[in-house]
Amino acid sequence: MDNSLPNINENTPVWRCVDWSTEKAQDRFLKGKNRYDPYIYDFVLATNGIYTPGEQLVLDGTDKRPCVFRGLGKSPSIKECIKQNIHYMYIDTGYFGNEVTKKWHRVAYNNLQTLNHLSVEEVQRRLKDTFVWREANKWLENRFKEVHGVSHDKWKPGTLKRGKTILIVPPSQKVFNHFGGDAKEFTDKLVKEIKLYTDKPIEIRPKVGRDKRVKYTVQDQLRSGKYHCLVTYNSIAATEAVHYGIPAFAMAPGAADALILKDLSKIETPYYPHEEKVQQWLHWLAYCQFTTQEMELGHAYNVIKERGIE
Repeated sequence: MDNSLPNINENTPVWRCVDWSTEKAQDRFLKGKNRYDPYIYDFVLATNGIYTPGEQLVLDGTDKRPCVFRGLGKSPSIKECIKQNIHYMYIDTGYFGNEVTKKWHRVAYNNLQTLNHLSVEEVQRRLKDTFVWREANKWLENRFKEVHGVSHDKWKPGTLKRGKTILIVPPSQKVFNHFGGDAKEFTDKLVKEIKLYTDKPIEIRPKVGRDKRVKYTVQDQLRSGKYHCLVTYNSIAATEAVHYGIPAFAMAPGAADALILKDLSKIETPYYPHEEKVQQWLHWLAYCQFTTQEMELGHAYNVIKERGIE
């Protein structure tokens, strides 16, 4: 699939921004909830797109207009887009900054996560003509601090104390409904494989709802100082581990691929990426997640166009 974004004709709606069904929207409304997914609606405004209830989406190949989806509940439609060679954008939880509230949302193009990354210099080159001066200054000078809480030149790599335990952050069944398979079966096999290469103790982080997750985050758990490394499937937990200086392994493609390992036979000697490489990667991911306001104003879409392929 060609990963360059389709050209936008300002006078013609192009993107099909796919929401839940009309029936679900009405049910939510009757329960006092929002009728529309706000992130999908933001992209309707940002792209001059077409608001598309789920039951109105046509993916039989006769309509090649690209789509915007949010969440793995849209997995069947995403798979059909791939089958029909239809471009899509995917919105989900951001990589960083959501410990308390879900402020940041990642937007990936033709994938569920951003798989590649650009250097600081290349990002700046692509964005410098995208925004007027004041906006350009915000995006090029302040973006890193806005996302990561510290300026680019003052950032220091995480140096959490490490122990002997291997922390497994298991995938949800929702993830495996998309990729195929059974989450528990995968986790059981993962534990057995790890034991082939080490006798270190293994701990599995329980899958709990968001309310409990934010009260005891992956970062909180890693700060205990008892973990040798983190192992997951494709969870954002891998990015969090690298951010805090804990090596990670992930079995499926994800945003942290350039800084982790996938070969469990190396679990006794995990990979520690160089500080500069981590800093460049953090800079890049700052341009791969957005606030709702940035989506609504079209800034997110403009950045996605300029940053290029995923």
